[in-house]
This record gives sequence, structure tokens and C-alpha cells, in this order.
Amino acid sequence: MTARPRFVAPIAIAALVTVAAAGCSSSSSHASAPAPLTSTTTASPTTSTLPVAACARPHRPGQFSQSFTFAGAARTYQLYVPPVYTGRRDVPIVFDFHGYGSNAVQQMVYGNFKPEADRDDFLIVAPDGQDPKNRHFNLSAEPGLQNDVKMVGALLTHMESTLCVDAHRVYATGMSDGGAMTSTLACQMSNRFAAFAAVAVIISCGGPRPVPIMAFSGTADPIVPFRGGTVNCCGHSTVGSAPGAMAGWAATDHCSPAFRDVRLSREVIRRTWTGCAATSAAIFYIIVGGGHTWPASIPIPGLGMTTRQVDASATIWRFFRGRTLA
Repeated sequence: MTARPRFVAPIAIAALVTVAAAGCSSSSSHASAPAPLTSTTTASPTTSTLPVAACARPHRPGQFSQSFTFAGAARTYQLYVPPVYTGRRDVPIVFDFHGYGSNAVQQMVYGNFKPEADRDDFLIVAPDGQDPKNRHFNLSAEPGLQNDVKMVGALLTHMESTLCVDAHRVYATGMSDGGAMTSTLACQMSNRFAAFAAVAVIISCGGPRPVPIMAFSGTADPIVPFRGGTVNCCGHSTVGSAPGAMAGWAATDHCSPAFRDVRLSREVIRRTWTGCAATSAAIFYIIVGGGHTWPASIPIPGLGMTTRQVDASATIWRFFRGRTLA
């Protein structure tokens, strides 16, 4: 599929608001956006005989509502800093994009990479889309809205200048419209992101080089048809099939055309391709009977079955953590 329609994920906002508030209650500073304790940076010496300067960008742990200025407008995002972050060494960062009609606070709860971040020391950033009435990411040159791919690049630069970020270990994931955002970044920003994982929506749009990419899709998705067709919300775009999109990514990764399916459980099939280009990978989790949902997360009424037989967040982080930008 070559088009980049804006879609999907009308996550039930009311169902998540209470949970989101509870999930953020551990940080009394959540409603305000504290600046890092210091913004001082030390330039690395240009002479190879001198030692490389250490990072010095500490930050209090917790989840924080923050904003930065992009193209003259304030853009908001959620930042999670794990208790193990010291601000003295570079750490990975995971961008987690919300679905259509949702927001960054809700996606922090729905995707919930915090247990992995607390254990393995990485930052989580969840940007907000645009248009508060139908919040989403602008991936198709919608008039009156900013280019969200460029916004993400600017936000990553902002993160790298204010926190200790390992520029070789930057990852993108997202739900539905956030999966489309993740796919688009795989096409357009593979020079800055090391790996990608899309949930509930995966689109294939090529790209300049092979990338490690993973996706999760439900065969009974009531919003975005697994086999392609008209999206049941959000402008009613027409989309290609999820299996076709992953086959497209396998081709981009120079994998062998044939794939192998392994039945991991009654509800989960893992599809993989072999012979892919070095450092790339294409892995597809098919949720049999699954809905428009994030595996192992909060069940959302009306969006179909949420499997508990694979944990998307844990699986995605295992996929990410060993991969670095070439």
C-alpha cells in the first residue's frame, strides 16, 4: 500500500481517563512540566586523544506533561523518566504514538512501557496529535495542520538536547493512527530511528533502506479490516490488508518472499520471513479473533477482543532493545 491515509483508533476516552489518572498518581508533578534539573551540555572533544565527555542531564523520575515550540506553535507530549535514570549516561528512548481521538496521557496507560523502562532504563515520549476535537497525526498534508513527521524529528532533537539520549537507540511504536505514524516514520526517518512496531494499523510505503519492523493485527478488527477495505471511522479511508503491508515490508527488507507461521497459542500466530538484509527483520503477530486493540492491555468495549496470550509492550521492547541504528 502506498497511500498514507489518516486513521484510526477511536480509543474509548471515557474508559481510559480514570485509569490514566490512577496510572499517573505516583508523580505529584504530572500536571506541570518541570524542566530538567540542568540543561548544561558538555561538547565532546574534537581531538581523538582526549576522553569523551560524559552526559550531564539529570531529571527527576516520573511522568510529566511537557511542551516545546515547533514552527511557532506549542506542541505537547508526555515524558516518562524511570527511577533508574541517572542523567550521566545515554539511554534509549521509545516514542509511543496514540490512536485517532485519543491522546498522549491515554497512550501512556494503554501502551504502558513503564515496567520495561523501570527495569532496563529507557525514556518514553508520547506526543500529542493535532485537532483537539478529533486528535490525530497529520500524515497526508491536511490543510491547516502541521507536518507531524517533521514535528517528531524536531521533538527528537529537543529530547537529545535536554536529556541523555542514545541517538543510536531511538524507537517508534504506536496504536492505530499511531501505527500509521510509526509506519510513516519507518518510510521517512529510518536515518534516526533504529526499529519500529505498529499495533492495529500497519502500512507499507517503502523507504530508502531495510528496517527492523514488527506489527500486531487482529483478524476480527471491527475498525480497520484485517484483509483491507473501508475503515469504520475517522473519514472512512480505504486501506490495504495487514498481511499485504507486512509482505511489502519484507520485500523492502530484501527477505525471501515465503514466510513461516508458528502458532504460539490458540489466539496468536507469529509470521516471520528469512533471508532479510543484515540488521533488518519483519515480524508479524496475527491475533486470531482479535479486535482493534493492544494485546494484553485494557479491554475497550466496542473494539473487539483483547488477547492476553501475547504482551505487545513486552514483546515490542524485546524486539527493540538489541537493535541499534546502523
